[in-house]
Amino acid sequence: MAEALLQGYSASLHGPQTFVKINSRTAVQVVAQGGWMVADIDRMTAMSTDLYVLVDVTDGRQDFYVVPGEDLRAGVCERHDDFMASVGGVRPRNPDSRHAAIYPGSVEAWRNRWSLFEDVAQPVSGDAAS
Repeated sequence: MAEALLQGYSASLHGPQTFVKINSRTAVQVVAQGGWMVADIDRMTAMSTDLYVLVDVTDGRQDFYVVPGEDLRAGVCERHDDFMASVGGVRPRNPDSRHAAIYPGSVEAWRNRWSLFEDVAQPVSGDAAS
């Protein structure tokens, strides 16, 4: 939230602690070191959040990734499907786990994409280069 303010956007907490409102848009903000853990991929991919602000605080730095929700969910689902295919469709250690992970390399295209908060009417999904 503080970085959004430094970038010139209005920002405030909105509802549960992970939700923030930046420039009148609600987003999920998640802070982690080196990667973000998804406890239940089905629950995460069923969400309808427009934007995620992923913050990597590894080694004292702060890297921000502002990712459109549709793109983040599609990428998580694709990587999870690829992993499951690579292990024959069953997790080796815990077959019932619905865990997934997001790593900075998977969202690099959205590093510091604060401009996604600029226009509420503008769709946010799609290619990071657009």
